[in-house]
Parts: sequence; structure tokens; C-alpha cells
Amino acid sequence: MEEHIVYILLTRSGTCFSRIIHLATGDAYTHASLSLDGPAGPFYSFGRKYPRLALPAGLVQEELSRSWRSAGQVPCCLYALTVSAPAYRLLRRRLESMYAMRSSYHYSLLGALACHFDLIFLRQRYYFCSQFVAALLQECGAVELPKDPSLWRPMDFCGIKGLRVVHQGDLNGVMARWAA
Repeated sequence: MEEHIVYILLTRSGTCFSRIIHLATGDAYTHASLSLDGPAGPFYSFGRKYPRLALPAGLVQEELSRSWRSAGQVPCCLYALTVSAPAYRLLRRRLESMYAMRSSYHYSLLGALACHFDLIFLRQRYYFCSQFVAALLQECGAVELPKDPSLWRPMDFCGIKGLRVVHQGDLNGVMARWAA
């Protein structure tokens, strides 16, 4: 059976929002993104649309060499997940469809807050980063999650069966090894 590898990148940047999440949770990683095209990316997630502004935020494409260029030291963990060919095709179609309509998707600030309090809060076309990655993987049959994607924090990915650590350390190590 044909299989494909998708990549999940967990990071903790020095942004104000990331620092607030880190202080509130104590989690090592505060952001999650997904790549279907290898460790060099692009990665997709829900985050800031403009580097210097926290809002507006929504569905974004993160290029390691551009999106994180001036971020300084960024702790990260890059995971590889082997998925079936049908799951991969569904992931690609769903991601391409969402990205084509990215202006109609928004960051779920209330959802991220509700997640902290272990409360499910759903709004159509609103996601926070880890909810987006978890929902996409679950909807396409790539993983089975023990809880609703709206309760999924970036650190929860560390416990998914089948994930392999490809790189752990500073994000510059990922960029040096894979990004052009």
C-alpha cells in the first residue's frame, strides 16, 4: 500500500501572543503547522497575516526561510507522520480548497481561550493553529484523536501514536538542513 509522509512543526516564537500562551500553559510549544510537501514546507496554519501585527489572523502559508527569518531563536520540534495514500489525497484536497478560500477563514481567539479552559467552542470557518492541524488530520483519516480538535493544544501532538521526531531544537536547524 502506498504511503506518504506529512510533517507537523511545533514552535514557540518570541511574539507577545506566544509568550502569553507559554506563561498560561507552561507548554514548550505554542504553535502548530502542517506541511504536505516535506520539511522545507510550505507549512500551513492559523496565525498572523502580517509579521508585525497580531491581528488580523487567519489561514496562512508559512515559508521557513521567509516567515521565521527574523524570529531569532525559536524552539521547535518537527514530526513526520506516515499516512495512507487516500488520507494524503484527502488532506491535500481539503488543504488546497481551504487555502483557495483563505479570506473566508479566521483565527478563533475565543476558541483558543476556551481550549485553555477545556471547553469546546466551535464556529464555522474559525480555527486556532493546533485545532486546524488536528481537525484536518482527523477529518481526512490520518489520525484518531482522543479528544475534540477544538481542545487540542500544540503539545498534544507529542502524544500521537506514529509520529516520529525528525528534528528537535532550534528552528534554525530545520532551516539549515531543509530550507533553500
